[in-house]
Amino acid sequence: MKKLATAVITAFYSLSTFLGLTAMIPVTVHAADAKPAPAKTQTAAKPVVYNYVAQKNDSFSKLARKAAQTYSVKNKIKLSNAKVLAAETWLTQDAGSPRLAVGQKVAMPESTVKAAVDKAVKLSAAKEAAWNAYTAGVNFNTNAVGQSK
Repeated sequence: MKKLATAVITAFYSLSTFLGLTAMIPVTVHAADAKPAPAKTQTAAKPVVYNYVAQKNDSFSKLARKAAQTYSVKNKIKLSNAKVLAAETWLTQDAGSPRLAVGQKVAMPESTVKAAVDKAVKLSAAKEAAWNAYTAGVNFNTNAVGQSK
């Protein structure tokens, strides 16, 4: 029985080694043999980036708040103020909480904003209530934030 198992294992090993070696043999393809690639119907989509220019009294947090709100409106996602604030905070922390100079350009990839908004959407009711405590006094009107005046 032991000899049979050894023979079977040796056979499988030999076969896999042989097939592995044949896969590595180079094959030359001539232009006449090649088939044309199918025509592309779509071009690769460029990643969407939210671009802002810091104005007087703007902060990265305000720009992050605007990005989270823009993304949620664009994608028809209903966010409470607490969830907007959570997404804004995560975006700001992930960026290193940078200080902005007037006129400084800030680019936020939509994929980064999406990740923060998705995380905010998944907040439990208890965590959302905890974030809600910080919304008092926050101006959620970001119409003029990051825009030239």
